[in-house]
Amino acid sequence: MKKVLKIIGIILLALVIIIGTLLFALTHWLKSALGDSLEDYAKAFTMQSQIAANLPPLENIGQRTVDIPYITKNGTVEVRPIRLYLPEQEQQPMPVVYVPHYEMAEDSAELRRYLARGWAVASPTKVASAYNGLLTDDDLVFNNAALYALRHMEEFDRQRIAIVGGSAGGYMALMLSALQMGNCATVANAPITNVYFNFYQYFQRTKEVKNPPFFLALVAGSFSPILENFPDPGDIARWEAFSAVGLADCFNSPLAVTHFTSDVLVPIDQTTREFTYAHEGDTMPEGFSTRLPADNPGVLGRSLADELPQELTHVEHIPITDPNADSSLPFHREKPFNLDIFDDGPTQSAGGHRATSGTGIIDDTPYLEEMFSRSLARTEFLTSGKLLLLLERYQGNSIQLPAHQGVDDAVYGSLEIYRQEVVEELKLWVENHSLAELDTAMREAIAGVDEDEEYLAAWEEIKMLLE
Repeated sequence: MKKVLKIIGIILLALVIIIGTLLFALTHWLKSALGDSLEDYAKAFTMQSQIAANLPPLENIGQRTVDIPYITKNGTVEVRPIRLYLPEQEQQPMPVVYVPHYEMAEDSAELRRYLARGWAVASPTKVASAYNGLLTDDDLVFNNAALYALRHMEEFDRQRIAIVGGSAGGYMALMLSALQMGNCATVANAPITNVYFNFYQYFQRTKEVKNPPFFLALVAGSFSPILENFPDPGDIARWEAFSAVGLADCFNSPLAVTHFTSDVLVPIDQTTREFTYAHEGDTMPEGFSTRLPADNPGVLGRSLADELPQELTHVEHIPITDPNADSSLPFHREKPFNLDIFDDGPTQSAGGHRATSGTGIIDDTPYLEEMFSRSLARTEFLTSGKLLLLLERYQGNSIQLPAHQGVDDAVYGSLEIYRQEVVEELKLWVENHSLAELDTAMREAIAGVDEDEEYLAAWEEIKMLLE
């Protein structure tokens, strides 16, 4: 009997050792492949950049880090860095591509393509996973502050600034495009366009099923703190103000959106319902839906395609026959808003932004090159939504970018800097067009507001600074 127990003990010990070894190996592999933590993996997974292996060191590319101060929601001044990549042999001022929210590192294939075209690239660096939870408040202010800083750097051409982002970075790219003038073009890959649906409704569904999609469950937790910025779930106006679908009338420069039909992290219904599969993939949990409820309040039940001006929008359906094949981003040259839907089937439980881990790259450099060649003077136009939004920021009434007074008037986030920013953006429009054209558009926008006196007073004050 003792001998039997001894043998059982040896077997159990061996099993413990084997399991421990496997767990150690798995942990080592995860850290090697995914980063120092699963949160880092969540950050990397939602980042859209294509990682290229065995790349040579960058040559003739200057690099430097720039600290960006901004005022947080708590009224304190914080500083976060951005990394600049500058082709040394290119004439300045040069075009610049800003990649918000996530870092575009040296092993990014997109970075190499942009630099090869002679464009500078900037993105946040030393990005913490915690910033995902600040997407709609402090991180939004910081990325606006970074864009503001880039516009004031003599190395960069203010007529040729583009924004490119993916997933949460795609959300940020859309918000920057909606909130700011002076952007030559924006590319948003798999962007979150509806924070109410994606974070309040959809991500919460992972808690309601036994085996939620793996990568979705992995990513969802880091974004949970976003809900703290919406203490009243019934405040629909606030959800709309922080959602691109609620700011569709504020886009006033070319916009290209890419989305895969299989996206399980950011369901495609947010971009368009036209090509959504009627049923989820066969590996999805039973009863788990990626669909955007049509009966959501306000515009929160509508897609971005529904809200963009139909006469200015082109939607293209691109079947994926080879996930490893490279392609060029398609776009309609006569329409500023391009929604490119890549059909790789229905959502699958093990998928992410794509159902497969194909290596195919969608090259957006021809699109950006076209927009840079037109420059801001031929890409930017005026919309009532954008003009009213700028007037609200000038008055210190912006929902998305709260104005602080008495903290530091020289730091982004202060009312003083916001007023300076609005004047500078409108002044650049006047330089490219005319004050008369701006005045006509502004007065038409204000005429559509019930209580227009404050808007009109703000415009008259700004106009005097532009004359």
